[in-house]
Amino acid sequence: NLANNGGGGQNKYDVITAFHVIEHLQDPIEILQQLASLLKENGKMIIEVPNANDALLTIYHNKAFQEFTYWSPHLYLYNTHTLRKLGEKAGLKVEFVKGIQRYPLSNTLYWLAKGKPAGQKIWGNFLDNKILQESYEASLASVGATDTLIALFSKID
Repeated sequence: NLANNGGGGQNKYDVITAFHVIEHLQDPIEILQQLASLLKENGKMIIEVPNANDALLTIYHNKAFQEFTYWSPHLYLYNTHTLRKLGEKAGLKVEFVKGIQRYPLSNTLYWLAKGKPAGQKIWGNFLDNKILQESYEASLASVGATDTLIALFSKID
């Protein structure tokens, strides 16, 4: 029980983070509500999850990446709309939900060519650079196809 945090419920936090956790929870609304009870009055919650609209799933329809993503520990996948709704259903104020691209173009190309992750470790030295990564992320974000979503929720008192 998250509400019983060892301090008789007295410990409150300014920020609580959950990076690539929420998609694994059977009852994410209940957990977010419990986490919200641990926030101070103006506390924030930062949530990061894989994007159900990842380009490898929705644009490229990469079978190997689909098998990698749709595995049993991922109980839920979220897009910007459903992550926003999750926060709202948990009684939180949604400050924003935004797509970010954690992995560079070399990783995407490696998935497409080899059907495996970690292309940045093999092709990144000659392919990845700041300008290309920023352009790639902006292009994917413009169509909602980044690999990751990040949300900022705040407590409603």
